[in-house]
Amino acid sequence: MPFVKNITTQDNGRNNNPRCIDNLGKYLKKIRIDNGYSIRYVAKKNNISPSYLSKIENGSFFNTIGISTLVSLSEFYGISISSMLEEAGFTKKQSDFLPDFTQYLRTRYKMSPQAIRDLELAKEIIDKKYMHN
Repeated sequence: MPFVKNITTQDNGRNNNPRCIDNLGKYLKKIRIDNGYSIRYVAKKNNISPSYLSKIENGSFFNTIGISTLVSLSEFYGISISSMLEEAGFTKKQSDFLPDFTQYLRTRYKMSPQAIRDLELAKEIIDKKYMHN
C-alpha cells in the first residue's frame, strides 16, 4: 500500500466529488467557530498559516489537504480523523454507533479527553450488556 501524503479530489485520474473537500472545510470552520477560536489562533496552534487554513475552510482554489495537517487539526479539535472524513463525505457514516460522539461531547460540553474516554468506555459496556443480539 503506498504512503498517502494528501487527501485530494483526484484519484487515479478520476474526479471524486469535489464537494468532499468543501464539506471538510465547512465542517472544520464550524468546529472552529463553535469553539470560539480565531483563524489565527487555530493556524498558530497547528503550525500553518492563517491563509492556508482559510483556503481549507472556504475551499477557495483548494483541492488537497496534507495528512499531517489533517492529523494536527484532528488532534487539536479532539475529533477522530474518521469522523472528519465521514462528515466530509469521503467515507460512509457508520450507523451502528452514535456518530461523532466524541466530537459532540468535546464541542458541546468542553469535556476533557479523559472524561470523553470514560464516557466512551461506559458506552462500550452498555452496548455489550444490552446490545448482545
